[in-house]
Amino acid sequence: MKSTFSRELINPKNISRKFSRIFVGLSWKISLLSSLILLLVVATFSMINYSSLINGIEQQRKTQYERYTREIESLIGRNSENLHGLVRIIPYLKGMKVSLLADNSQEILTTFERYWTLFQIQSDIEDIRFYSASGSLLANWGSFDANTYRDNLILDYVNEVNAREQPATLMICVESCTQYIVEPLLIDGSRVGAVVIGSSLVDVFLNFKRASGSDIGLFVGNTVNGSYDILSDHDTFIGIPEWHVSITALTNSSRNLAILSKAAQSYPNLAEIEQGIQYEWNNRHYQIKLLPLHGIRTPDQGQLVIITEVTDIVQAIQNSIWQIIVIGLIGMVLSEIILFSIISRPLSRLKYIVSVLPLLAGRGFGDFRSALSSHWRKRWLNDEIDLLHDASLALSHKLEELEEKVAYRTRMLVQQRDELGREKDFIENLLDTAQVIVLTQDASGKIVMTNTYGEMLTRYSETELQSKYFTELLAPDSEQYSLDVYLLEICKGNRDQLRHEAIVLCKDDSKRNVAWLHSRLTWQSKEDPSVILSVGLDITEYKRVEGHLAWLADHDPLTNLYNRRRFSEELEQILNWAERYQHPGALLFFDLDRFKFVNDTSGHQAGDAMLKMVADMLFYTIRTADIAARLGGDEFAVILPEITPDAAIEVAKKILARLEETQLSLNGRTHSISASIGIAIFPEHGNNVHDLLAIADLAMYQAKETGRGTWHLYSNQDLARERVRTLVYWKEKIEYANAHDRYLLYLQPIRTLNDGMIHHYEVLLRMQDRDGTIHTPGAFIRAAEHTGLIHKIDHLVLHKAITLAARINQTSNRRIDLSINLSAHAFNDPELLPVIHQALVINKVDPDLLMFEITETAALDNLPGTRSLLRDLKQLGCGFVLDDFGVGFSSFYYLRELPVDAVKIDGSFIRNLASNPDDQILVSALCSVARGFGKKITAEFVENKEILAILDKLEIDFAQGYYIGAPAPAEQLFPDDND
Repeated sequence: MKSTFSRELINPKNISRKFSRIFVGLSWKISLLSSLILLLVVATFSMINYSSLINGIEQQRKTQYERYTREIESLIGRNSENLHGLVRIIPYLKGMKVSLLADNSQEILTTFERYWTLFQIQSDIEDIRFYSASGSLLANWGSFDANTYRDNLILDYVNEVNAREQPATLMICVESCTQYIVEPLLIDGSRVGAVVIGSSLVDVFLNFKRASGSDIGLFVGNTVNGSYDILSDHDTFIGIPEWHVSITALTNSSRNLAILSKAAQSYPNLAEIEQGIQYEWNNRHYQIKLLPLHGIRTPDQGQLVIITEVTDIVQAIQNSIWQIIVIGLIGMVLSEIILFSIISRPLSRLKYIVSVLPLLAGRGFGDFRSALSSHWRKRWLNDEIDLLHDASLALSHKLEELEEKVAYRTRMLVQQRDELGREKDFIENLLDTAQVIVLTQDASGKIVMTNTYGEMLTRYSETELQSKYFTELLAPDSEQYSLDVYLLEICKGNRDQLRHEAIVLCKDDSKRNVAWLHSRLTWQSKEDPSVILSVGLDITEYKRVEGHLAWLADHDPLTNLYNRRRFSEELEQILNWAERYQHPGALLFFDLDRFKFVNDTSGHQAGDAMLKMVADMLFYTIRTADIAARLGGDEFAVILPEITPDAAIEVAKKILARLEETQLSLNGRTHSISASIGIAIFPEHGNNVHDLLAIADLAMYQAKETGRGTWHLYSNQDLARERVRTLVYWKEKIEYANAHDRYLLYLQPIRTLNDGMIHHYEVLLRMQDRDGTIHTPGAFIRAAEHTGLIHKIDHLVLHKAITLAARINQTSNRRIDLSINLSAHAFNDPELLPVIHQALVINKVDPDLLMFEITETAALDNLPGTRSLLRDLKQLGCGFVLDDFGVGFSSFYYLRELPVDAVKIDGSFIRNLASNPDDQILVSALCSVARGFGKKITAEFVENKEILAILDKLEIDFAQGYYIGAPAPAEQLFPDDND
């Protein structure tokens, strides 16, 4: 049974019956393809050979025509020289000198008559004429009939020669073509007239034919009226109408005239003849080309036509091409016979392999190998068919192995199908228990399915949701149209994902803030038309906290007044409005007298209570249009728009009076409240926020000098006295410190909370006065900024800090990182980056050891400059910390816009953390936001263990404050071994 099945498959007829297309053997395909290639090679070679022969003949013909041109010009030139020679001997003929001087027609006729026959016979002269100096014909001899055209033409040239006294040459073709020489007659140096002598060009043409073997003729077309009709009166001239020329001379005229007439019918454009044509006539091939007449003046359009027989050349080319073709075809046939005999045997072996391949499709792997082995014998030299034989055997083993694997994997797929079923049940349960909305939409935006949480949050059942479009769940807003467009792009595959926030309208009329993520589903099925997967996260609580943080961005959380940032914005707007409409206003700036004493004696809780009482007093004292703010610490400011200086003074008095009426009683102590108020008028005293606050500050200090609990209205004399004195005082100290290196670096430790170790210190600047007094930056930085010395201080601090980092990490057995504070003016310093780079290179410090701290205020002043500087320093490898984090809402904006590595929560949130639940909520929210951005978190003002324990629970990374360690000189913490 097995052998019968094998023979049936091996039979080629059984194979051919399975295909409806015509079978053409591979040997015939190879033979046909090689025949086409050889035929193309023979044809290409023939074309190349033909082109080469034609190019060679054309080049030879061009050279030949150039030689013809030179030969004709030479013949005409010699004829012209002969005529000139005859003219010159005429005055020396016996009797001619006297006759010409007499200018007598009869004497010239009598005297020259005996010479005419000699000129005519020996020199082939056909026409000779004598003219007087005035142009009158004195005598003439010739064999031509009278012709007005010729006579007038000669007379024109005679007049021209008499006028110019220069000889002229022309050619006139009437009965025949005649070359004329017109030359003035000079006797004893005086001109007595002109002589015209003409000679036929027949000898020139005959000499050319003898020299070249080619026929020559002359084409003439009249130039006077543009036609050849003037020549057609003579029977000796034959016209060719197609070319508008007359043939005045032609060698072998009977044959060549017939050739030219036929050629004119085929080539009516004479310009083609000028380029040269090849014409076949009576099975003979002729080359026809026009040659212009150069070096001779002729009033007719005269052109020479050269007729050359090239039959032998053409036949030679044709014979050569045919020889190449015949030889190529014979070679092609022989090559095909040899090729066919070579490939027949291998192809028969290949055909046999093909015939047994269907056994593999029927899983007859053993039969296939037996069939191949029974019809195969080993050869000394293997070829591609032998490789195919070996590959087929290997393939049969591989397919048999794959067949076994397929059976095994089929069993595995059944098991996986069962597992997928269990996973599907798990995913369905997961979707129902996940605390996010999961729904799908079809191509039209209609909801297809949702999970249990989506039903619970929206209060709609799944059936109710399936009757709604997704956009119907959302509160309408201006972005509704864009959302439809974006969802359509996701359906079409033009967009991968879409993130947005929207308000969801629930069935019970409640509203939820949801953050949505839409993505396109890659799988499609007829049962489930879902195209878009939408996942929604309820962020209602987050939005509530965000709103509170937004309020904190503009307000002081302790007093509920505006903070410095919002106050500066309001003041700038009011200044612009006042300048535009010329409405004056006033700025009140004050701080509380002896506020530090209250903090020190009764604690920060008493100080906070006093600040709240001041804020409440301001709320009930100033007008509704007035704006009050707490600028920081115990500093307050009030904007009084549209008010006179006298009215502003009254408001200040009113505030002072109310403060005197207010008292703080706490823990058995009673504190009175007083303040010193500085008043600045705008736009008189300043038209920008910075200057106006500085002026009000100066006025406040003037009030303090006058006596606490009073007010002072700024005047120009205040500037000259107080401000200049203060600036000069601190400028001298700063310049002395710069010159004598009186700056000291203090270090305050920063503890890592997860291991309790200290690996990081903040660098703090101190100035040592001449008497040894140590000044903090708050005393001299403002003066440095006003006097322009701040950049030099920045550079000195950077050099000292980087040098210190290099020394510490070279001598210490553990890694120590340093945080360096940058001033607000550092971002406008073009030399800052080169200074840092140079210091890093010189000290060979790893930039990763350095962290630069920037405050929100500094970033706000120049956000583009801040971003640029931070990006450049990040490329060096340094890190960044955003200081005073949480003071303003813009802090979150900076987290996204600035490449900072860590944030330092402002101490105002940390100081009362153990006793103030609101601060705990805010700090927890700030930590959540910072961690969401992947930032490390540092808490400053950690002053007791209770605060440290809370920070540990909040999973804050670092802690800094007097409880961790007070600032100390760097030399005390890390002594220099070289000193």
